[in-house]
Amino acid sequence: MQQNQTPAEELLGFNNPQYDLAAKRILSERAVAAYLLKGTVPEFKEASLADIADKYIEGEIKVSSVPVNPGKTNAASKPQKIKGLRNEAGDPTEGWITFDVVFHAVAPKTGERIRLIINLEAQKTFSESKLKYLLMKRAVFYASRLISSQKETEFSGSDYSGIKKVYTIWICMESPVEKSVINHYRLTERQVFGKYKEPQENYDLLNIVMVYLGQGPVRNRMLSMLQVIFQETTKSAEEKSEILKKKFDIEVTSEMEEELRTMCNLSEGIYERGMSQGMARGAETKTIEIIKNLWKKGMDIDFIKDVTSWTEEQIMKVVKKDK
Repeated sequence: MQQNQTPAEELLGFNNPQYDLAAKRILSERAVAAYLLKGTVPEFKEASLADIADKYIEGEIKVSSVPVNPGKTNAASKPQKIKGLRNEAGDPTEGWITFDVVFHAVAPKTGERIRLIINLEAQKTFSESKLKYLLMKRAVFYASRLISSQKETEFSGSDYSGIKKVYTIWICMESPVEKSVINHYRLTERQVFGKYKEPQENYDLLNIVMVYLGQGPVRNRMLSMLQVIFQETTKSAEEKSEILKKKFDIEVTSEMEEELRTMCNLSEGIYERGMSQGMARGAETKTIEIIKNLWKKGMDIDFIKDVTSWTEEQIMKVVKKDK
């Protein structure tokens, strides 16, 4: 196990590509994505989970297939018509990265259906020291790419009126304040001089939602569901499936249960290794205390070696440190 890992990293398998992919695939399940939309996107606040999953999420949900980098997200050669988000290959030498999960959704508003572009990202940590960058600035970059990449996919030429509203939603497996948090960032208008007011729908196009999962129970169904999926390390995939069915009315598909099983198996392996290391550290601490006590009572080094099975060098290190 790597040093200086957070509890989320120690108990979860996000350092493992298999775990990472399984997590993304679970987020791409329509029933799970519906919870995320209802819990974070205002347009879906009044919609039912069933309607969001069955009516409002459009087409295929793409997992780790749409590139983020400029020139890749909407790479094309003079397209004749708008084709929407595509699953395309990029140049491996450029080292581009992909959005975790991307899909279209339509939201009912005053009788109309407003088309949105949704991006879901699973993130193990927000720590700048571990990531070597600020997670919020990466989220801003992703949101900006979701806007700029619409040219020649969602609209053509200079028809900027066709730009669709975007949401990039980040699920982070730890919280900067221990408790769970949901923050929403968006463009707003500030009238500096005069009284003109631009219609909100003309500029309210870029949205970032940060979901930080903390420890302990929460009075929020979406957060509670995410905790069951990503933070519960003591339950099997079958037990998690049963909870998701009974408590959250999620019909767990065989594919989803298989992804849960992959995550559970990896988490259990990491958890068991962590427990073993913890037990070893506990035994070492106890032995150190025994050495200190015996030395203070004047016992000779050979006696302490017999009692602890430690070498003279190890024992003297403890004694010197204690002094």
